[in-house]
Amino acid sequence: MLERQGRTDAHALHDFGLLTRRTVVAHANFLTADDVALMARTGASVAHCPLSNFYFANSVFPARSGREQGLGMGLATDISGGYSPSMFDACRHAMTASLALHEGVDPAQTAARRGRAGQGVQARIDHVFALWLATAAGGDALDLPIGRIEPGHAMDALAVDCLAPDSNVQIWPEQDGPADILQKIIHHATRANVACTWVQGACVHRRQAASPA
Repeated sequence: MLERQGRTDAHALHDFGLLTRRTVVAHANFLTADDVALMARTGASVAHCPLSNFYFANSVFPARSGREQGLGMGLATDISGGYSPSMFDACRHAMTASLALHEGVDPAQTAARRGRAGQGVQARIDHVFALWLATAAGGDALDLPIGRIEPGHAMDALAVDCLAPDSNVQIWPEQDGPADILQKIIHHATRANVACTWVQGACVHRRQAASPA
């Protein structure tokens, strides 16, 4: 679009009246700083799909800097372009993508030139940011009362069993506090750890107890 029309996709959408509070743009890896400012001003948001971006976009969406500029966003899986529908996986992929952007990936470059860290720019996100992307941020982007456990919001929740059979989450009660447990869940939980799922207050999934041997 920039080469053909002299304007970016974001500005073209805006010129056609399509960049509004109800607009959610998928991927958005190649937004310019001016594009981000425009989207933030119009209230448009981004659906961040880190795994499919690695596969097909050859680029990383700068979630941290987008957030700092007031850009709405949420986390997505885009399983047509990736292999996992798991939001746990999406959180982990988002953290990995941000680390690649922060540190860089080309070993032929010096550390100072390899990634954004060498430019003095913080691009890395942590597990708390990733969880926010997967929950509250998406609700805010869609103007829906979801993603938070508070009055007036939908009861959408998971019960995570860290002691489930075949669990990858190892908890040390004497050492791990709530913050440690949350970090371990985001980094290690799988479908096996989901004991119960509620959507709009209704239990839609409950893991069956293992049959006796």
